[in-house]
Amino acid sequence: MVILGTIVAIVTAIIISSFLGPYGLLTMLAVGFGFLFSIHARIREVQSDLKLIKQHLGIEEAKETVVSNEEIEAELEREMAVARE
Repeated sequence: MVILGTIVAIVTAIIISSFLGPYGLLTMLAVGFGFLFSIHARIREVQSDLKLIKQHLGIEEAKETVVSNEEIEAELEREMAVARE
């Protein structure tokens, strides 16, 4: 349904731009801006809903642990020692 609406809007914008002549480009830019704004608003709404669902279910974002260079080097040395054996 969204794809059909997008196609209809694009065709309408092209028809309007052909009738309006020099103002057609401005009209198409305005329609494009409207699409971008609509998509942005919808994405923010979906993100907000997803955040509420995660809070309701008790799902937390996995946080990356900070690993120091020394710990990484020690792990690599252990792996190399195991590989040599």
